[in-house]
Amino acid sequence: MEPRQPAISQSAISQPAIWAIVPLKALESAKQRLANVLSADERRLLMLAMARDVLTALARSSHLTGTLIVSRTPEADVLAQAFGTERFAEKPDADLADALKQGASYLRDYLDAEGVFIVPADIPLLKADEVDAALARHRRVTIMPDDEKLGTNGLILTPGDAIPLLFDGKSFRPHLQSAVERGLEPDICPLPGFELDIDTPADLVTLLDSNRQTQTSIYLDKSGIAARLADHHNDRSDSGETP
Repeated sequence: MEPRQPAISQSAISQPAIWAIVPLKALESAKQRLANVLSADERRLLMLAMARDVLTALARSSHLTGTLIVSRTPEADVLAQAFGTERFAEKPDADLADALKQGASYLRDYLDAEGVFIVPADIPLLKADEVDAALARHRRVTIMPDDEKLGTNGLILTPGDAIPLLFDGKSFRPHLQSAVERGLEPDICPLPGFELDIDTPADLVTLLDSNRQTQTSIYLDKSGIAARLADHHNDRSDSGETP
């Protein structure tokens, strides 16, 4: 099936064609490090809420050409339809890096992408103006680190295969090194919305403490998870444990 032609904003016409890639792995196995506080269904719904927050920010960007969801999960079709994005199903045996490479190749070959902006689906504090700020300063390799500067929570590449991809939670410095080895000057671009990725109960508490009204925080409140996390946090504090 031929990909549908995306709607391109006037502001994007004179800029390089850069597409966001949002990987979304199987929801039934998502966020295993939260299994001690959330059920499998709660983790699935949390992942969907975070993905909607990320896709909302990307949809509001003035500088992106479009967005591609890379996923084999059935829910990806629903998200793609809701947000007007493309959807690409990676090969069944692909790991995250391979899935992203396949998505980047698809964008280059079928949608004339000149670069890619890799954005994880679990950074619900992301804002559209941060996406545009990163794109405005981008040249060849732009890296948005997490709050500890260990992982990569955003990566813009022109072209899409400018450096090898690595996503293992400690990819920030390897991505920097890969750029330097190829004679490319990487731009480190710390932005608040890229700093917090949700993996642990403490990350959820940090998200709630931000007081940002996101689809993720609304889900946590309405589901009762926020209250449970507060009780869990208080119980550990009362017992002298480190939350």
